[in-house]
Amino acid sequence: MNNELTCAGKSFYHLHAAHCESGVTAALFRDRGVDLSEAMAFGIGSGIFFGHLPFVKWVGLPITTYRSRPGTLFSKVARRLGGEFVTKKYYKFPWKADRTKEGMDDLRLLLRSGNIVGMTTNIYWLSYFPDRFRFQFNGHNIIVLREIENGFRVADPVLDHPVDCLTEDLERARFARGPLEPKGYMYYAKSVNPNPDFRKACITAMKDSCNMMLRTPFPFVGLMGIRYLAKATIKSPQVLGVREARRRLANIVRMQEEVGTGGAGFRFMYAAFLQQAAALFGCAELAGLSQEMTSIGDIWREFAIVSARVIKERGSQEETFAKAGGLMLICAGKEEQFFRDLDSAVGKLKA
Repeated sequence: MNNELTCAGKSFYHLHAAHCESGVTAALFRDRGVDLSEAMAFGIGSGIFFGHLPFVKWVGLPITTYRSRPGTLFSKVARRLGGEFVTKKYYKFPWKADRTKEGMDDLRLLLRSGNIVGMTTNIYWLSYFPDRFRFQFNGHNIIVLREIENGFRVADPVLDHPVDCLTEDLERARFARGPLEPKGYMYYAKSVNPNPDFRKACITAMKDSCNMMLRTPFPFVGLMGIRYLAKATIKSPQVLGVREARRRLANIVRMQEEVGTGGAGFRFMYAAFLQQAAALFGCAELAGLSQEMTSIGDIWREFAIVSARVIKERGSQEETFAKAGGLMLICAGKEEQFFRDLDSAVGKLKA
């Protein structure tokens, strides 16, 4: 653990996180004196999800997501734990000649006032990452701690310690174009509830996650989305050709294991949340469900391994698109039972 003095003269304790938005959210609450773990932030923010959007393309490929839409995790945690956060985006209008300057001026003003500021960026333009880790992704969250000469001191939750970012790099990262462009989005805490009701927040969040996975009528999200993608993966060599099928399968795995870095599509992180919730409620049923979600995460990892061998043509004859899609169907069946069991368990809890 490293600490960094902010311009307000107090210590900011930087912790490495598994995922950027849950890491930033937890850090903003900890900075205000609320002991919030990253796993608890992820669970209370209803971060667990699945969606495959064949009609929305990123670098020419359909988007697959294993977590809720960027920004919703933070906003749900703030609402459920009782925090007053200010958020702002900078839209391009004809009468606004330079939204970049306005966004950077507002950031400097907040930092001089003693605030630390969360924001969404495009990871490609953050030059403190080595080139091999930089790619076009408009959903990376960081915290800006203070302004320094020619740049800013940044707490990036996926790094071990605060780093420095050049002013021009931060500008390009905040105002990058493309799908889900951040538009300079930033957020900071005006106040937080010093004694939040964690039990009530957990119950609300778990119900919300069950509804999103079990009851969303849209065919490309939740359990229906997993089954849709599994069947499409099995048929993809015949429909798309082997080369394109491999390319799309690689993107599915990349979104699962690299983008967001939640591990097994964030299933391990949700298992950690349930383990902490089990201790909070003294509930053996939640502890058992935590173990079940961990085993589901193991199957998602097996899917990733089989898929990697298919993509690189290094597997046996048994490792095929059909096997990869079949493992995804197994995950769908197990997750359906899991969320039904979780829905039942939550109904027995008392805030």
